[in-house]
Amino acid sequence: MSSIDRKFSLAEVLAFLLIIVQIAVYALMWFKALSAPILTTMDFIAFYTAGRIAASGDTSHLYNIAIQRGIQIHVNSQIYDPLIFNHPPYLTPLMGLVSIDNYVASYILWSAVRLLAMIICAEMIRRFLLGSGWGSLSALLGALGCMTFFPLFISFLGGQDTVFTLIGLLALMFGLLKKQDGLAGLGLAFASLTPTLAGAIGLPLLFSRRRAGRWFIGGMLFLLIYSYLLVGSQGVIDFLYMLKLTSSGRYYGLAWSGMYNLLGLLIRNAPALNLGKAQLIVWVASALSILSMCILWRTKRDSLGAEHIGMALVLSVFTSPHLHIHGLSALLLPALGLMVILYRRGYKAVSTLIVPVISIVFLLIFMLSNWSHIYSYLLMAVLFFSLLFFSLPRISKKWDADLK
Repeated sequence: MSSIDRKFSLAEVLAFLLIIVQIAVYALMWFKALSAPILTTMDFIAFYTAGRIAASGDTSHLYNIAIQRGIQIHVNSQIYDPLIFNHPPYLTPLMGLVSIDNYVASYILWSAVRLLAMIICAEMIRRFLLGSGWGSLSALLGALGCMTFFPLFISFLGGQDTVFTLIGLLALMFGLLKKQDGLAGLGLAFASLTPTLAGAIGLPLLFSRRRAGRWFIGGMLFLLIYSYLLVGSQGVIDFLYMLKLTSSGRYYGLAWSGMYNLLGLLIRNAPALNLGKAQLIVWVASALSILSMCILWRTKRDSLGAEHIGMALVLSVFTSPHLHIHGLSALLLPALGLMVILYRRGYKAVSTLIVPVISIVFLLIFMLSNWSHIYSYLLMAVLFFSLLFFSLPRISKKWDADLK
């Protein structure tokens, strides 16, 4: 029976409905943002600022705070401290193409560019699922479900470049699973748009797949040279100063208590800790998580699976020194890994529904309550321990046998 003639399963119908509902809500929120004053205070203004500087042809001033402030005051006269652009400069030439005089039109153009990037991600996921034994319809629904992941939409709405990091992480994951070391290493290098995340995964990669690690180092060297050619010596100095400024926590837009990582958890629940002590704890936790993943990936270097990659990403997200809600988009990869594992073990309905259900619950909690932080930590715990469970073959096989 062809995929056209066969009947849809209940899980596929439910997944489709959840995806459609989320797309409708997201579209409504996006169109509403176009005419809302908050558009000039969202993260996009930092990317617009970088784009305007790139469009001027003088990217050596890309990280000059005074120039950034001047551009943002032109957009919103009420701004005193700018929402600074402190990302690597890789995408700024592209931003320059879409950052025109009209701020709202620039947001629309930047959204179109990122929508294209999301389509690329969806196609990468769809092909991966097909290669993992999924049917054509299930693979399509799985890819669409992943693209409606709520943190990814929040990134899209805010104007962030997270989807480009996601392309790199997907290339890393698929390259490792398919033993394509060049794809894995270069993918992680591109994911250095989020440097803390790429750094946390880079060390386990070097310990487990040296060839992929060499591709990663080579890719990073290319991007460093490219960045230097873009911003020059003064730009590098300004960038390092900006990183120091933002890590100190004394600048606009750095709401440490609102973060979705270990640091945010400590600041909200341990008021006796000052920021410096809380950050020290986070750096120690990050070092321990990286060390544990180096050991695990080294042990499993010949049989590295989605569960091992997913666990590393969950730990990297949780112990990241800087993580707002859009940064939770990286949890899509552990969720994708869990989808594939469950499908392979015969739990096809659960694997089809898992991401749409996680996402719509996240959407409802975010809109209707103040429990989004609790839900995020619960999600990280469930993903980590589920993947840990499936990384222990004796226990997971016994569980499968008992259920069947």
